[in-house]
Amino acid sequence: MDKLVDSPWFLRITALVLALLMFFTVRSETSPGNNTTTTSDRQTEVIHNVPVKVLYDDKNLIVTGVPQTVDVSVKGPLALVLQTKALKDYEVYLDLSKETIGKHKVKFKYKGFSDKLQIQIEPSTIDVSIEEKVTRTFKVDPDFNESQLAPDYFVKTMTANPNEVTVTGAKSVVDSIAYVKAMLSGESRVTESFTKEAPVKVLDRDMNKLDITISPSTVQVKVDIGEYNKEVPISLNVKGNPKDNLKVKSLKADASHITLFGPKDELERISSLPVDVDVSKLKKSDYVTVNLSKPSGVTKLSTNQLKVHVTLDETLSSNKNVNDETTNNQETTSATASTATVDNVKVSVKNLDKEQFAIDNETSYYVSVFVTGDEQEIANITASDIQLYVDAKDVKEGTNTLKILGSSPAGTTWNATPSSIKLKISQLS
Repeated sequence: MDKLVDSPWFLRITALVLALLMFFTVRSETSPGNNTTTTSDRQTEVIHNVPVKVLYDDKNLIVTGVPQTVDVSVKGPLALVLQTKALKDYEVYLDLSKETIGKHKVKFKYKGFSDKLQIQIEPSTIDVSIEEKVTRTFKVDPDFNESQLAPDYFVKTMTANPNEVTVTGAKSVVDSIAYVKAMLSGESRVTESFTKEAPVKVLDRDMNKLDITISPSTVQVKVDIGEYNKEVPISLNVKGNPKDNLKVKSLKADASHITLFGPKDELERISSLPVDVDVSKLKKSDYVTVNLSKPSGVTKLSTNQLKVHVTLDETLSSNKNVNDETTNNQETTSATASTATVDNVKVSVKNLDKEQFAIDNETSYYVSVFVTGDEQEIANITASDIQLYVDAKDVKEGTNTLKILGSSPAGTTWNATPSSIKLKISQLS
């Protein structure tokens, strides 16, 4: 039964029956034997939301200003009005096939209506703009609100796949494009890296969304999440005395630095990690494994154990407790090690392919550096004595976190705070 009702032929037959019924009804009322006249054979109906068809060169041009639908007023014999509404065998259109690029005032046309009907379209005329149709390729800038991260986490890198989209539209609209963003949303208190599909939005300089065709309309965005961290030097301290009154000659750890994780403000207060090495059970030079303790405020260490080689001077006999230390995998001597803080040390960017990439909002980068060495060697050290840089050879478009590299004067070791910087890279077209 439903298929019968939906059939076009059923609608046509129904309309025909209605038309015949109205015809004979009107005829009987206006026949010579009946002196009564009537106007019931005239009817006005408004057909709402009639689709508008536009005829133009859609391969090379874009037309703006055309409404999707209009209202059509139909006046005439009741039977014809009812038949027209039921069959919908009509069309409203704009013929712009002969119009040139520019602005025009044009009138709606129609077809499929009976000549016995009076047709009025609202609005009857409109202003349209015809422009050149252009297609361009744009880089996609992933966008993620870092307020959605859990405390003490940050975005290391963001990449979109594909990292380019094609946009098609009127030339004036395409020329106004300022941002092409893949905008992520819906996550909260994120602590792990993730990949998610994001819609691509095309915006002008005032962040207004533009009416334009985008292909593809969505991209996969990979967000690499990291926890705030800081690399600090390890400071070795002797705890206890070896057997047989032996003396500790040197300590040498299998790592000179360790990475601490935790709140940024807590990490900024820590300049080194003291490690006590218990030598009280040693009778000869040997390795000691130390279980590391987290300083107050630190949530995690890059390693929980440290292996330290203890060298004993078996030719000496002494009851003195020696407290020697070493950093940077170098053996300690009787010299006293000190630490100095040097502020405003410049970090340069090396090996960036400037023909392919550019740094967004390029500025100078400065960090504080903790320098460890003999007290006399670091007494007069300045920022110009320390050479720091990041290697941008393998950067990708988006935000890159690069480790700080460099050198300090001979006989010293250094540690920068922070230990890395972020570079937001754009690929040149």
